[in-house]
Amino acid sequence: MSKQSEESITTESRQLVRASTLGIETTAKLLAPLNSSAMNFARALSSSLNGTELSSLDIIQDKVAPTLFLALSTIPYISQSSYIGQNGLIFSFYKKDEDQIVALFSNTSSSSPNWYTQPVDRDSGELYGEAVAENPTVTRNASWFQKALKSTSGYSWLGDALNNSGESLFLSAVAMDGRGVISLGLPAKVVVEFFAALDFFDGFHLATKDGDVIIHSRLPDTHIYVRNDTVSLQVVDPDGAPRGHPGYFSCASDDARSTPFDKKVSGKEYFFYCSTLEIAGVETVYVLALPTKGVVSLIQRNSKISILILLILFVSMVISICVFLFFIIRAAKREMSICAALVKQMDATQQAERKSMNKSQAFAAASHDIRGSLAAITALIDICSQGCNTDKGLKGNLSQMSTCTKDLHGLLNSVLDTSKIEAGKMKLEEEEFDLAQLLEDVVDMFYPVAMKKGVDIVLDPCDDSIAKSSHVRGDRGKLKQILCNLLSNAVKFTSEGHITVRATVQETSLENAIIASTNYCPVLESLCQLCPNNKKRLNDLDALRTAQQAPNLTQFVIEVDDTGLGIPKDKQNSVFEFYNQVEDSAFRKGGTGLGLGIVQSLVRLMGGDIRIVDKRAGEKGTCFNIDFKLATYEVESTDNEGLQSVRGSPKQDGSHVILLMAGDQRRKLLMKYIESLNIRVSYVKQGKNLLPLLEKIRQNLDDSYFSSYPAEKTHMGLVDLNEIESDFKSDLGSNIDDHIVSSRSNSKSSSSTGIMLFVVDASAGPFSELSSAMIYLRKGIHNSRCKVVWLDHPTVHVARSVHPPPYDYIMYKPLHGSRLRQVLGLIPELQSLNFPELVDKCEALEMGESSSHQGSLKHDDISTDNRLNGKKALVVEDHAVIRLATVRIIRKLGAEVEMCENGKEAFDRICKLLSDQRKEGDSISPLPYDYVFMDCEMPVMNGFEATRLVRAEEVQYGIHIPIIALTAHIEPELVRRMFQNGMDWHLPKPFSATELLEVIRHIDTKQ
Repeated sequence: MSKQSEESITTESRQLVRASTLGIETTAKLLAPLNSSAMNFARALSSSLNGTELSSLDIIQDKVAPTLFLALSTIPYISQSSYIGQNGLIFSFYKKDEDQIVALFSNTSSSSPNWYTQPVDRDSGELYGEAVAENPTVTRNASWFQKALKSTSGYSWLGDALNNSGESLFLSAVAMDGRGVISLGLPAKVVVEFFAALDFFDGFHLATKDGDVIIHSRLPDTHIYVRNDTVSLQVVDPDGAPRGHPGYFSCASDDARSTPFDKKVSGKEYFFYCSTLEIAGVETVYVLALPTKGVVSLIQRNSKISILILLILFVSMVISICVFLFFIIRAAKREMSICAALVKQMDATQQAERKSMNKSQAFAAASHDIRGSLAAITALIDICSQGCNTDKGLKGNLSQMSTCTKDLHGLLNSVLDTSKIEAGKMKLEEEEFDLAQLLEDVVDMFYPVAMKKGVDIVLDPCDDSIAKSSHVRGDRGKLKQILCNLLSNAVKFTSEGHITVRATVQETSLENAIIASTNYCPVLESLCQLCPNNKKRLNDLDALRTAQQAPNLTQFVIEVDDTGLGIPKDKQNSVFEFYNQVEDSAFRKGGTGLGLGIVQSLVRLMGGDIRIVDKRAGEKGTCFNIDFKLATYEVESTDNEGLQSVRGSPKQDGSHVILLMAGDQRRKLLMKYIESLNIRVSYVKQGKNLLPLLEKIRQNLDDSYFSSYPAEKTHMGLVDLNEIESDFKSDLGSNIDDHIVSSRSNSKSSSSTGIMLFVVDASAGPFSELSSAMIYLRKGIHNSRCKVVWLDHPTVHVARSVHPPPYDYIMYKPLHGSRLRQVLGLIPELQSLNFPELVDKCEALEMGESSSHQGSLKHDDISTDNRLNGKKALVVEDHAVIRLATVRIIRKLGAEVEMCENGKEAFDRICKLLSDQRKEGDSISPLPYDYVFMDCEMPVMNGFEATRLVRAEEVQYGIHIPIIALTAHIEPELVRRMFQNGMDWHLPKPFSATELLEVIRHIDTKQ
């Protein structure tokens, strides 16, 4: 080998040694010194003891053992943690195997100490099972114990485990307050495993400075000995006999490390290197032997590997660049295509928006024309109806035409509502109203229509929660539209049975309210969303947070439950889509399929939702459930004060309500509600069963119900009763006023005594039988102790019979809501609830007659009513037919009328008249027109602009001409716009004379 090759090999060998040395030192650093860990635990344990004397093993087990177990569990790789006290008490934990920890303890202060072992729970560190005797292992007089006590930084060495297993441990002992020492042990096999990962060509030897071997060199026929910093190398024969003189070299100086020596072993040349190394706090010496050829081969092999790695890296780089360029080009092409598609889509979207805007504008213009045409047709029908009183056939045809016109008007409104919803322009108006009264009004509206089909509409009082929170703020018109649509569908698709309307206030549980009161945590909410079972509770939390932000918002739930055809399960979701209906011949009852879609949109606009509730097996029909939120407000007094105080079980000596009802559902709900008020209630299904029940009731009555004369001739001291029977006339006497007074006084004196309250449906049986039965019952009974309320249809009065029945009150059906509360107000036990007073029979009849004729006012005798005689009016209307109809109505009221076709013409005429009057005199009196009827939408100049100009012109003259707006469709936004532009009031097109006079009366009163 040439000198240059030798130098090259030497250089390469030195580099290899440096690399191997670096690997050895790095591996040693992975094993942290045990003495620092032991010192930390000794310091923590001493602080926790706080002067406690460790005088027994029990105290050690209680105070010291947990810290030892913590050290064993947390410090990596250690297998033994011990406490050795100067008083001879020893306690230690060691790992017997991977799955078992054992405690070793003894009191070595005695002359013959006993050692014990006991298993330990791996999780808690508690000892369990029986203690087993063990052979002695260590004493407090051991040299390492004394060295550890005297040293401030502890003492580390390579020793044996306490369990007599013969296992070598790297041990570190630290003094603790002079009481004893804390010792930690690291298995030597862990160190061996760490260094086994390095490739040293079987020429690695590791030992302590005291000569204890940790890793034996596997060089053939060679023994290596270490003493302090000196290494002895002895070559031996196969039988172990020394051969030649041993070689010595020192590892204490850096020069020795940098200048290795070579020696031939078994015919091979080796380079030997040595150095000191600290492992887990123990000073060690390692010897590294590298074969000369091995170094060369290693260098050559490493060179080949390096070249191969460089080649692979170069090829990988080239491939990566190609792949990168490929994806970049591909992404660029895709982005270009996406941009082109996006531009195309944007053009299409803008075109669609323009078309939609044009369609909306065209539709708005067309809807105005359609409304105008419908209003003109309605006006012509009204005019024709006034002149055909003798021809009943023609009058019927005109009535049908009027009905069809109203249907077309409703259809147009539905289509317009759909357009607003789709355009997102539907807004909510806010006003104060009574929700309970609104529900009652809507049910009363559909009750006659349903009764014609034999279907009963029942308003369920439920838990009276609606009555308690009935004063709300919201959009009354849209809520009424929702309820009317649902009830209209229910009546349309129900041919028998009943329709039940339920309304309650939704309450949240106390537990959820407490949870929702905590701070919002997005992490917790995200975790909750991962669990499907928590979605409902999460929605409840959202609802509660919303309620906290708006504490006056109350959630209401309304159900409309019918016994009609029902909706198939697979069609329930689609019925809420616009222009969609159930494709079944049984369901084809007309309509456009807009209603439920509008209802769903309105309900969601009010912060709620609508759904179809599954009914129980065997039940027919459909149950719609809507929930929404409205703001509530308090009033000074309510009708529900003290409601909870009457809840409980009915009293046997209290009042008794007897119901004779024709409808089963209504009777069941009334009985349930009355029983919830702690009042006894009975019922009679048929009129023929009434007399036997009354006989039984009379037999069970006590004497306090009967008077010395058969019956009084008053009811609650309000009005006189009609003559019932001849024997009643003779017994009653002639002084009616005295009986009225006595009846009133009896009522007051017996306010704490129960009464019998009979609620009799006049249509539940033959009227003569019902009347005779009630006559029989009331003979001899105080009127103050027995009350009779007859239920009748608003258009048919029970008073028409030859023999009027014995009644105190007549109540028109249906019996629910405020009418039910008025009837229950007759019961003395419920007087604390402040139910509204029930009017007497005469007032009821008058109210019923007036209500039955509401909405049916005709234009009769309009020509003879000249209430506008001497007045001058101006009609501004572009539609010729509506203009003529309006002029005719006003002229029939006695006014002088002029006409204009647009706002500009009207404004010019008013300005000319004002100017002319100014020229004639200083004051403008009288006004050029007493009333101006202004259409809102007109060509050339609309009514809003014309009104603004007129109001600006009036400022110069100090006058105010009443301007009444005419519109075919009154919406809240349109009404607000009318007032903003200076109009005084508004009228729908077409209007009746009665509506016109009402508006004029309002304007005159305001002026």
